[in-house]
Amino acid sequence: METRASYTLVGTFVLILMLGGAGFIMWLAKFSSDVRFDTYQMFVSGSVTGLSSDATVRYRGIPVGHVTDIRIAPNDIDKIRITIEVEATTPVRTDTTASVEMQGITGVAYVQLSGGSNDAPSLGPEPGQSVPTIRTEASGLSALFESAPDMINATIRLMDRGSELLSDQNRAYVTDILSDVSQITGQVARNREAISSLMLDAQATLESVRGTSENIEKVSAVLSADIDTLMKDASETLASLRTTLGHADNVLVNAEPEIQATLVDLRATAASIRSTSETAENILENNQASINQFASTGLLELTALITDTRSLVASLTQVAIQLERDPASFLFGGAQSGYQAQ
Repeated sequence: METRASYTLVGTFVLILMLGGAGFIMWLAKFSSDVRFDTYQMFVSGSVTGLSSDATVRYRGIPVGHVTDIRIAPNDIDKIRITIEVEATTPVRTDTTASVEMQGITGVAYVQLSGGSNDAPSLGPEPGQSVPTIRTEASGLSALFESAPDMINATIRLMDRGSELLSDQNRAYVTDILSDVSQITGQVARNREAISSLMLDAQATLESVRGTSENIEKVSAVLSADIDTLMKDASETLASLRTTLGHADNVLVNAEPEIQATLVDLRATAASIRSTSETAENILENNQASINQFASTGLLELTALITDTRSLVASLTQVAIQLERDPASFLFGGAQSGYQAQ
C-alpha cells in the first residue's frame, strides 16, 4: 500500500508540472503574439563580420528587435542587405540611421538605430518597394577595422625609423651629447657664484631699463600734453609767413615799374662801363711804347726824384726844428764871444 501511494504522489506531481509547463508555454505564446513587429531593410557597404541572424537590434542601446536575414544585395554585389524586425512601437523616422556596431573589440555585432526627431515623419517604403529602407552610416569601430592595415603599415614604418634612430652611431652621438651636457652642468655648478652675480647684474640692468622706460613714458606724456600748443604755434607761424609772403608779393607787384627802371639804368651803366673799358684798352694799345719807356727809364727817374724829395723833406725838417728852438740864432747868427784866457 505504501509503495502504491508513493507512485501515485509522484505521478500526480509530474502531471501537475506538465500541465503547468504547458500553461506557461501557452501564456508565453499568447504574450508573444500580442507584440507586433515591423520589418525594415538596410544596405551596408562594409564588412558585417560578427553579425549573424537573430542578432540584437538596439535603439540607442535599448533592445527593440532582431536580425532576420543577411545576404548580398540582389542588384548591387558591393553591398550587404540586412533585414531586421523591430517592435512597432519603436520610433523609426525618416532621419533615423542604422549601423553595425560591436559589443567591445571582441564582442558580437549588433545593429544600432540612432537619430530621429519628433518632427520627422515615420519611415515608410519607397515607391516600388514593399519594405522600408533605413539609411546606414559607417560605425567608428568598422572604420577603425578598415584603417587597421594602414595603421599597421604606419607602425611598421615607425618601428623601422626607430631602429634607424637607435643605431650604434646615433647611440654614440647621444653618449657624446650626454657627456657634453654633463661637462656643461659641471661648469655651471662650479661657477654658481659668477652666474648668480650675472643674474643680479641682469636684474639691475632690467630695473634700470624699466626706470628708463618710465622716464620715456613721462617725457612722451609731457610731449603729448604740449603737442597741441606746438601745433597751434606752428599754425600761427605758418599763417604769419603766408601773410608776409603775400605782402612781399604785393610789394614786388607795386615796385615792378621802379625795378624795371632800375634794370634799365643798370643796363645803361653796364654799357657805359663796357665802353670805358674799351676806350682804356685802346689807349693802352696806342701808348704801349710810351708806357714801356716809362716803365724802363721813367720809373728810375721817378724813384730818384722821390729819394731827393725825401732828403729835401728831411733837411727842411731839421731847419724847422732849429728855427723852432732858437729863431734868433738861426736868423742873426750867434752873439756870444769866445773864451778869452787871462
